[in-house]
Amino acid sequence: MPNRFTIKDLLFLLIGLVVCLLLFLNMVKTNREVEALAGVEEALQDQAATLQELIHAIADPTDGARVMFRDSFPAVPTEALASDITFSSPSSAVNRRGLDQQWQTAPDSQLPADFAPGGTIIHIRNAEPATLTPFVARDSYANDIHADVFEKLCWRDLDPPFHYVPGLARSWIVSDDGLELVFHLFPNARWSDGKPVTADDVIFTLDLVLNERVDAPMPRSLLADNVADYAALDRHTVRFRMQRPYFDAVGICGNLLWILPRHIYGEFEAETYNSRIGDLCVGSGPWLVESWDRGRQLVLKRNANYWGPKPALNKQVLRFITGELAELQEFWAGNADIIGPTEEQWIVYADDLRLKERGRAISYYTPLRGYYFFGYNLRLGKFADKRVRQALTMLLDRQAMIDTLRGGLGRIVTGPFYFGSDQYDTTIEPWPYDPDRARQLLGEAGWSDTNGDGVIDNDLDGDGAREPFQINFLAARSNLHERYQRYVQAQFKQAGIKVNLDQLEWSVFEQRLVSRDFEMIVMAWTGNPETDAFAMWHSSQVIDQGSNIVGFVNDEADRLIEQARQTMEYEPRMELWRQFHRLLHVEQPYTFLFTGPRLTFIDQRFKNVQRRSLRLYTSEWYVPADLQRR
Repeated sequence: MPNRFTIKDLLFLLIGLVVCLLLFLNMVKTNREVEALAGVEEALQDQAATLQELIHAIADPTDGARVMFRDSFPAVPTEALASDITFSSPSSAVNRRGLDQQWQTAPDSQLPADFAPGGTIIHIRNAEPATLTPFVARDSYANDIHADVFEKLCWRDLDPPFHYVPGLARSWIVSDDGLELVFHLFPNARWSDGKPVTADDVIFTLDLVLNERVDAPMPRSLLADNVADYAALDRHTVRFRMQRPYFDAVGICGNLLWILPRHIYGEFEAETYNSRIGDLCVGSGPWLVESWDRGRQLVLKRNANYWGPKPALNKQVLRFITGELAELQEFWAGNADIIGPTEEQWIVYADDLRLKERGRAISYYTPLRGYYFFGYNLRLGKFADKRVRQALTMLLDRQAMIDTLRGGLGRIVTGPFYFGSDQYDTTIEPWPYDPDRARQLLGEAGWSDTNGDGVIDNDLDGDGAREPFQINFLAARSNLHERYQRYVQAQFKQAGIKVNLDQLEWSVFEQRLVSRDFEMIVMAWTGNPETDAFAMWHSSQVIDQGSNIVGFVNDEADRLIEQARQTMEYEPRMELWRQFHRLLHVEQPYTFLFTGPRLTFIDQRFKNVQRRSLRLYTSEWYVPADLQRR
């Protein structure tokens, strides 16, 4: 029979052509990604020089209207005609009308007599970030860099009452029911390569974070739980709709995310974004990443084409040095301009003539400082009984820790909120240092030394075999953490608890947290003027690399968190937070330790170093021309 070209053959042919076409398109896509990755390293080697060669067009506001924000404006700002755009943060004199302004905090009428642009500041960091990829990076080291390179739609003011102030958004309006927010971007905002910042970039950033394949669980959970939808209304306007009323809707929509340039980060698939572009850091802020010599230093360069008022300093060098003594020695030698001294170093040198000749000492409490804690993995049977956790806290003399290990610098805290805020319940008395009561509680929970080996034991799973109370105590590597560990080891031993100590580099320690591979940890959380307890304490955040790392699950805690988040009236919301504080105090999923002041030694060459209530702000500082060494 002769061969015939049948419909079946045609179908197979078409399928084959489609498969070939798909393979071809996939190859093209892969090649584009490879080419983009190949360009990253070259671009990073001389990023600043490349950026300066690009054409920068700074556009004027389109309608000539001005928006005025007073030093203390309401949580729902409204637009009003005025003569200028002024800010309460970072300076009441800052304007962003597209006009040239040399200095971040220059008075409207004149500059200080000794003002001069230029100069370099050298910071010391005791660790470096694992990656600079926004949202993938979770450590404070990367966050400090992001705060200079990227911008958000709005910022927290640097001084009380810590209202939100304009960032990339010049204004925003919240509907009466709190369910709709509209942000208006500055029309003259630019990325560091000169391309305009648009609403499309905001939408891209939101889409990126909400992509389940992107390694950004914490911001994704906050967005997904609160925001119903979002859209670009025009080139410079973004609208958010909330799922329900939320007390910090402006913060979730405007202050949660660094806004990223779509034309740069949109080149990469999720897997590439997560792990293969860790050196890429390009934003719209006043600083550029000039270079990163891993293990040695990272250099930020002043963005000469920044769309807003520019810093006076030319460079920031972040040197990575491990060892508290080595940091101090570099400061005395003039090889560092600013360090965060240990508590012991502060006690010795803060009032010392040597420091007064070299620089100045600055100490201040801030809600961003957060608190130290010992965390217990509640998934383990040994920590399941709250009487055990209460006992562990009462075995520790926290005031003695402050006095002996921290040079008296700090104050005991009883919960997760800033002690100076209305969230914090000041009526709660800290658990006392009471070893006898602690041993009694351990006995009530079934722990006793039945074999006389000096270690208490218990039948946790009911199989008749008693297990010794041993704790593997994990910490990120530092001298201070080691002192905390050894103190705990000695104190717990008196109650018959054996403690094994382990320290890891931060990147490895973080992975152990993510995989929940720990028994007891020492850590510190940063804070906010008003802290949303959801991410750290809601039961939904136990899974998917959420920040409820200890596995705290409590129905009443969930109820209080959910109710507080939807309570718009200030005083009733504060009472709900205080009820939650009281619940945590009883449950003791952490041993809440203490908060301390932020300590800084800084070279006296730097001027206009203002003691802000939230944080020091490097972009306000300058060095007179005759004192510029670098």
